[in-house]
Amino acid sequence: MNILIACDKFKASLKALEVCESIAKGISENNANTHCVIQALADGGDGTAAILKDALELHSVSIDTVDPINRSIKAAYHHNKDTAYIELAEASGISHLTQQELNPMVTHCIGTGILIRKAIDDGFQKIVLCLGGSCTNEAGLSIAYALGFRFLTLDGQLIIPTGGNLSQIAHICPPEANLNIKMIILTDVVNPLYGLHGAAHIFAAQKGASDSNVILLDKGLTHIAHLLESDHVSSINNLQGGGAAGGIAAGLHALLGATLTSGFGYLKDVLRIEDKIRQADLVITGEGYLDDQSFQGKVIGNMAAICHNMQVPLIAIVGQTDIDNDTLRGRGIVQVHQVMDFAKDKKEAMNNAAFYLEKIAANLDLHGKYAI
Repeated sequence: MNILIACDKFKASLKALEVCESIAKGISENNANTHCVIQALADGGDGTAAILKDALELHSVSIDTVDPINRSIKAAYHHNKDTAYIELAEASGISHLTQQELNPMVTHCIGTGILIRKAIDDGFQKIVLCLGGSCTNEAGLSIAYALGFRFLTLDGQLIIPTGGNLSQIAHICPPEANLNIKMIILTDVVNPLYGLHGAAHIFAAQKGASDSNVILLDKGLTHIAHLLESDHVSSINNLQGGGAAGGIAAGLHALLGATLTSGFGYLKDVLRIEDKIRQADLVITGEGYLDDQSFQGKVIGNMAAICHNMQVPLIAIVGQTDIDNDTLRGRGIVQVHQVMDFAKDKKEAMNNAAFYLEKIAANLDLHGKYAI
């Protein structure tokens, strides 16, 4: 029996490859006549660059940059002969901050801008930027600031953009020299820039924003959108995925002409996922938390759609889910198993995820008849 194990990370617990390896180890305990193919996956968010680095045999360049609250750190971009691959979380991810430090009113992505600037200076004119894992809500303007854009108040005072001061920006001045780059942004959500389904209202709370902060942040994004629309482009709030990473996708689309694409779709083609599914008798996928967002650009939702179309049964092994089995079957998942059915609490589940994944996998019925 050929089994494809293709999982995303369990955030703050296991990397995608570790998830896959734990499941494969469990399967091998009770299923001697199975052949497992492992493929770590991502959706454009944190962890994407590492998978691309392995798949494309990229080289890495490490430089001095800054974290989201301006502390000095080292971070890297990866490249082949003509393209630089940069992951937002590398320099500007939420993982750099403690819970007490999270505050999208003041955090920025200048560190990511410094990485992009270095890649440009090193001669790379094509940039692939992987979004996800951000702790900001400032439409990517701090990245643009690091690339030479200047943001001014009504009376001409320079502003270094953060989520809390977007509404003060009255003028946007482009760099003196044309950047002359082609940027592709990999997104993992479909949310618009602002509004009730936008970056602030949906994602800012998990980045440390209070209820009153969320309202201010959304007003700031709305203000910037109108400013960009009058100076640069047509409506950017209609841009699917524009709200990714605190609106970075929309902001860099407007300022740099960046093209947005599905992170999963990009990796699907690079990794030839459809070919691997086609050769499998059963597919196992997973991620840390399975909810409705998982079906809006994330790994599990995309894998479910492909497997359903190809009539290949798909089992999901997750940390936790709040979706009932009947609903999941209607979305193309024949079985779902969750670590939280075995662990005593979330902390213990995250600390011992590999053990529980192995245990779940060892007890799977791999030869059952599945209605697809």
